[in-house]
Amino acid sequence: MVKIELKNNEKLLGEELASNIKKFIFLPQANPGNLYITDQRIIFKSTQGRLSSEFEHNLDEIDSFSVGMASAINLLLKDGKAYKLTGMFNKKLISYMEEAGIKRNEK
Repeated sequence: MVKIELKNNEKLLGEELASNIKKFIFLPQANPGNLYITDQRIIFKSTQGRLSSEFEHNLDEIDSFSVGMASAINLLLKDGKAYKLTGMFNKKLISYMEEAGIKRNEK
């Protein structure tokens, strides 16, 4: 499993298998990987698929998240960029995001 390097005084809240859903030629494509949530950042590392699906953002860059169809997690950044994440352990990911203080939008 891919691991991340924690910064000084950073605590890993949780990690789970997930997929970052990105459009590729107008069709959604699942890019499998690991989603890490710390008390400072949220990080997606690809295990297969496109490296362009990887991301890392400090928590202060994140506006909120919501849960959509099929329990997909929609992560919205303050700059308007969005990510769609899905996986078998979405309930755990949601609890890690809430523990990190990311605001949940109810739609």
